[in-house]
Formats: sequence, structure tokens, C-alpha cells
Amino acid sequence: MAWRPTDYLIEGELDNRNPSKVTGWMKFTGMKDRVIFDLEGNFHRDIRGAKIRLRGDGESADLEVAAKYMDGFAQTQKGSVGDMTAGREPVDYVSYPYWEWYAQNGRVVVELEPDQVEILTQPIPACESDPLDRKKQAENMANFLCGVASACGIPKQRAITTGNTVAVERAKKVIANNKIRGMKLLTKEIREQLPPLYSQDGKGGKAVVYTKYFTPSSNWTWLATEGEPVLDESQNEVDYKFFGLVFGHEKEFGYFLLSELEEVRGPMGLPIERDLYFQPKTLEEIAPEMFRKEERK
Repeated sequence: MAWRPTDYLIEGELDNRNPSKVTGWMKFTGMKDRVIFDLEGNFHRDIRGAKIRLRGDGESADLEVAAKYMDGFAQTQKGSVGDMTAGREPVDYVSYPYWEWYAQNGRVVVELEPDQVEILTQPIPACESDPLDRKKQAENMANFLCGVASACGIPKQRAITTGNTVAVERAKKVIANNKIRGMKLLTKEIREQLPPLYSQDGKGGKAVVYTKYFTPSSNWTWLATEGEPVLDESQNEVDYKFFGLVFGHEKEFGYFLLSELEEVRGPMGLPIERDLYFQPKTLEEIAPEMFRKEERK
């Protein structure tokens, strides 16, 4: 539930050298001029007080698609800083670059890889500043949900309740899980590798598995062969759906969502992890017993 223009970011600079203020600019494919930032708030402690440079892959994006997505994006983003971090130590939020703010377009999130961020000036020593107030961040989310609710004709009281008990609580779980696992479950590389849903239909054991997720404290495993974003009516990505082979109480094929993987914990309270050393291989290489009947035919 956010505007996510990561795929269209070309470059940008954000500056937190003035306390409680983040200024700067970003350049997006699909927009003629730079987007200017005038936000109240601070970076997380890993880069607080610093000026940073961002580089994206937006120049390779389809111009027509980008222009359609960025249509209506305000040229000046004036509002509040959400969670902005390069994912460095000390990790108070997530362990990868994450840039969130609340302005005219509601909530906006840009997620990058570590090599796409350059620290231009020295941050304030982490020991000299406190972590961001999570209550304040929850209020930012609740205010954003109030705006969404107002547009939908839902009473604000119900929106705030939703924010406190669903959206904010889910965000807390995902944040906590990311801190423990120290990784993103769905990276840019995996998105590029995974073919769209139904594209490997009919391949049987020859279908290729591209990524593996598992619970460290049980035998549950998710092997993804396909995947694609889940979009809302405005064509904003709200989740990601995978298809593949699941090892649980038994071995079976099925769909599973990124949100489910992010929130679930195993028997010992540990979050699901991605196998960092997994290399693509066919289903019949992983579970040959499931395809022996096909060979006999």
C-alpha cells in the first residue's frame, strides 16, 4: 500500500545535515524534471546527519510504462520522513537501503541494493543519537491510512484502528523478521530471474526452480518456479505471488505470497530465510521421486 517508483529511479541525492530536515532531489524516468524534497525528520542512525547519493536502474525502464506510472507524482515532495536507512550498522530498521516518506502522493517507498548508495559526508556517530521513535512512525502510517480511508468514504476511526492492528502490526513483524534474518526475501535479481506465472506449465520435472525459502527450525521449504507482482486497481504492487513446490506435511505444488513468507515464523520463532547458496535446478533434480512415473510413461 504505497507508491513504489524504485524501477524508475535514475539517481538522486538526499541531505540530512540540517537536524530534523531532509532535502534533496531524485530523477525518475517518465518525469521531465527532478523531484525536489522538503521533508521533516531524520535518517536512521546509520546515516543520520549525512548527505547520500542514490543510483537506480531507471534509465533501462520502458519510457511509456514509466510515464504512465509516474503520472501525477508531485514535482515537490513536502511532508514527513518515514524510515530512511542505508541498512548499515547499527541496524535499527532493515539491513538494506530503504527510503520511505509521506507527502502529497501519500506513502512512497524506494528499495535499493547496498551498492546503489554512496555516503557523501560523514554521519553523526551512532552513539550520539537515539533510534527513531517507532510510535511516531506508526502515527505516520495511521495518518496515511486516514487519507486512504477518507478517499474511500471510511470513517477515520476505523482507519486508525486498521493502522494499529493490521498495517502497522504487520510492518512490525516484517521489520522484526528482517532484523533476525538479515536479508531480503525477494531481491531485484530474483525478480528478474523468475519467469511469470504459468510460463513453465507442462514442463513437469524439467521446470526450473530459481529460489528456495526455508524455516531453520523445521522441514518446511518453498521452491519457487514462477512469480509475478500482485497489483491493485491502480496498478500499484501490493504483494508478490509465487508458484512452486512446497515441502511441508507432504510435497505438493501450490501458490504462496511474499507477505506470507515475511510474516510467518517457525516452531522456534525464527522467520523464513532465503537459501543464499541455492543455484537454479530442475524439479526432477530436487524431487526425482515425484517424476519417476512420468519417466515410465
